[in-house]
Amino acid sequence: MNRNLLIIRFSSIGDILQCLGVPNAFHLKFPTSNIDWLVRSDNAFLVQSNPHIVNTIGFQRNTGLWGLIRLGIQLRKNHYTHIYDAHNNWRSHIVCWLLTSRLGTSKPPQQLLRRSKFRIKRFLLFTLGINTFSRPFMGQGSYLAPLISWLGVPELPPAPQLYLNQETLDSVRRKIICPTPFVALVPSAAWKMKRWPVAHWKKLVTLLPNENFVILGGPQDSFCEEIAKVSPHRTQNLSGKLTLIESCAVVQLARLTISADTGLLHAADQLGKNAIALIGPTFCYPSRPTVKVLEVSNLKCKPCSKDGRGRCSQTVYQRCMVDITPQNVASNV
Repeated sequence: MNRNLLIIRFSSIGDILQCLGVPNAFHLKFPTSNIDWLVRSDNAFLVQSNPHIVNTIGFQRNTGLWGLIRLGIQLRKNHYTHIYDAHNNWRSHIVCWLLTSRLGTSKPPQQLLRRSKFRIKRFLLFTLGINTFSRPFMGQGSYLAPLISWLGVPELPPAPQLYLNQETLDSVRRKIICPTPFVALVPSAAWKMKRWPVAHWKKLVTLLPNENFVILGGPQDSFCEEIAKVSPHRTQNLSGKLTLIESCAVVQLARLTISADTGLLHAADQLGKNAIALIGPTFCYPSRPTVKVLEVSNLKCKPCSKDGRGRCSQTVYQRCMVDITPQNVASNV
């Protein structure tokens, strides 16, 4: 039987990256399958180069509810035999209902699977301090686990899971003027509480006088320039100068990436590249042995946040990050 899979994961960057093992695992189990991915249009670049994905279907957020309904009706003609709702929100529920309901003469798919959002477990952890998650909790594993029990797919497909085209890599090489080999530094994060202190980044640069660095971040991350100024002759600040896929290419070209829990950390994980993960208030860990995790493990308040939002309960603000010392990171480099 020809299997026709639709994966639904609209956003966010980190979640999409951690879900990238799914098409490869499904393909390894069913080599002749067709695999499509429904994603928010602005995130489509993360999946469209995957050789196992036949169609990357972009949803334009500004088309609203009616745009989503029209898209779901259009997708019925693809006659999916399997749907994996990896997002599990109201948008994905609407699409799944349109694809599985017996509207007209279209045959509904044979199987529909949803990934749990672990709402009860998250309530227990972040409200009551009771941790019932597996330790360590690995994001990629949480996306693959339902398929392992559902279809018997491989537990962890070999790296890489993120695919970058040669044109992007060549373009980024031309933009890097820093001496090579280099270490990629990712000082920023979407939420402040999971950022490693700027003073620690600056100290790390001084502790590694024989290393070259490329700094990655967004246009609003002006503090990246502070870090670059510590040793400008061997540090290049590319924050705000690259697209996200170009930043992933820097991670691909680097000999090592150092990052907190960010999308670029998960990019390094999915590329199978060496990385050091600075894990503080959050609890989603990388999956591969190519990533070394550094954390303060003796804090009872940790983890305290799904994504770095919230308040710190410690007298020393952000102690879970502050106590990861530059000396410790340098010794692991």
